[in-house]
Amino acid sequence: MKAPALACAAALLGLAACDGHAPAPAPAASAPSLPAATSAAETAIEPGGHADRLPPPVVPALVRDGVSYAQAEDGRKAGLSQANGVLVASDAAGGRPLWALAVYPADIDPKQEADAQWVFFRSMAFDPDGRLRIVNEAGKAFLVDVKSHTATPAP
Repeated sequence: MKAPALACAAALLGLAACDGHAPAPAPAASAPSLPAATSAAETAIEPGGHADRLPPPVVPALVRDGVSYAQAEDGRKAGLSQANGVLVASDAAGGRPLWALAVYPADIDPKQEADAQWVFFRSMAFDPDGRLRIVNEAGKAFLVDVKSHTATPAP
């Protein structure tokens, strides 16, 4: 039994004692057992994961011509109005941010929890023309011209 559940059980037992009834003995608590090959780290939720959705795919940054291109953890921290679907370009040597671009719109329904609706990058790769091809979790592809800092839906 986890600590919050133990605290709740103790509080309920205390309330039962207050109304003159003797509480029933609590069952012995036991920790859930993990398979031998599973470590605590393997059961932890990945950074960026929420109870409403799985963690976003891990998409490594790409470096070309001294610039690192990566998905922003939260585009609002890069000065944009949306949290997801944001590409950040930074100096590969020093990490200084150069520019940020909303690759695709974040269509968020205000009646639902926002972070459960976020759509992250699934893959990034440069095409033969030097454009960055980004595919998101919804399977939609976009081409980013890294010179003009523009994005268009891929055919």
